[in-house]
Amino acid sequence: MKTSRNSAGTTTMRKYYQLILVIVCFMSIVTLLIYRHEYYRLRYVLEVLNFFGKPGLSEIEFCGPGFNATMLSEILRNSSMEIRETPPLFQQIDENFYSYSSFLRSYQKYDKLTPMHAHNIDTIVIGKAHVPPNFRCNIWLENTNKPKAGRFTYKIVSEPINDFRLYIFQCSLNKNLGKPKGISFYMNDYNINPIHAPINRVIEVNTKRKPRESSSIKFVNNIEPAICVIPNQVPLVSRDSFIEFLVFHHMMGVNYFTIYDSMISEDIIRRLNLLPTDITQWNIQFFPLNYPFIFAKSYSIVRDAIELDCLFRNFRYDKEEAEKVSHAMVMAWDEFLAPRVHNNVKEIFNDFDPTRKFKTLEVKPLLFCLNQADDDRTEEGYPEIMKKTHYYMMSQELKSVYVRNLDAMQTFEDIFTVNSSTKVLPIEILAAHKYTECRDPKQYNPSGMGYNETQMQVFQHKFEGAMTKFGQNLVSNKIYRLYRSGKIWEKNTNEFVRDML
Repeated sequence: MKTSRNSAGTTTMRKYYQLILVIVCFMSIVTLLIYRHEYYRLRYVLEVLNFFGKPGLSEIEFCGPGFNATMLSEILRNSSMEIRETPPLFQQIDENFYSYSSFLRSYQKYDKLTPMHAHNIDTIVIGKAHVPPNFRCNIWLENTNKPKAGRFTYKIVSEPINDFRLYIFQCSLNKNLGKPKGISFYMNDYNINPIHAPINRVIEVNTKRKPRESSSIKFVNNIEPAICVIPNQVPLVSRDSFIEFLVFHHMMGVNYFTIYDSMISEDIIRRLNLLPTDITQWNIQFFPLNYPFIFAKSYSIVRDAIELDCLFRNFRYDKEEAEKVSHAMVMAWDEFLAPRVHNNVKEIFNDFDPTRKFKTLEVKPLLFCLNQADDDRTEEGYPEIMKKTHYYMMSQELKSVYVRNLDAMQTFEDIFTVNSSTKVLPIEILAAHKYTECRDPKQYNPSGMGYNETQMQVFQHKFEGAMTKFGQNLVSNKIYRLYRSGKIWEKNTNEFVRDML
């Protein structure tokens, strides 16, 4: 009898255990279904945010290295950066290729389609040089939630640089099925779902460009240069260098700046926006720069990608309109265009290419070491770049500044042949001064110091005081004086700033 009761108790306990396991299993399944539902909801929201942007803002405002969705939502909520256009953004297509920005060039004046390939989208891509692209593409149309398959082609636009190469991925439709809003690329593999491929929002490009004419005399557009600014090879810029670069080149006749940099302080941008536009008379656009590569190894190829983005954006302006960009160039914060005889770069471009026939004007670089001794003859209050008056001939490879003449490009395809017509400007007229610490590239110095004064005397160098003639104009500039006074960092509205000028 005792054994029977024990057996009955064991059976009852086993039933309770089974019931508990069933309940736990049921709860686990319900929890998994809830988690799966919330996951797809979140992914859908992020895809919509990535494609259409936050209401009230033009597009995604910022995306830096190490970006994730939490950072994105926080930055979108708090950002004061003024971004008026679709920002470029590196997105991974696969382990070998990264897309940057996409441009739609099928519309003439945005309403007339070209006869062949009604929609043609060019996407700037950085990829491995030894891997041939093999992709398919989808074009996302306005007011539709399903993409249309396009025809994929590509062109190579650069030589290999550290096993990277610059490409243009082209996707086209031969029928007008609607206005394209986005483009995505995916592996040419039918086992891969293309709906999960990252989407680039397309930027419209006006391909109609013709010089204005007055009677029988061909009208040549006014020179309006633009600078697209990229980080230094050590991607940090001081507040002093930031202001000096903008003010100096504005004195040289540049009114349009597009800044590709994620390392600039938010406070600097906020304070810069306080300056009244009728006082500054410049146009500044900020774009974040996220780079999914080791920056030092990929600097040259990223610079080439930014130059293409810069040319694509500025090319789209119809030259029948006034005060639009005619020349565009890419420069880092430590590079300065210094005229020898002229007072600004507009005069130089006009004198050396009056009929605008050269696609490229090449400005040769000169290296000015920041660790050289200051010139005793310069004024006390001048910035550091005015006090360095000797350029050095060292083994460091310096890249020329290439001024791309958009007026010489009659078709969009001319952008890909900008080096076919080049004129080198003599350094006696204009040079690109590069101001950086000079150090032995073969030796690592943890303190970051370069050559000392004794070592600097060994290197061949030449006197060049072209910058000093602009010193007085720079320090007396309204914007520069306001910056040097430090008062702009204490104000919150541009009304107060105006009272200080």
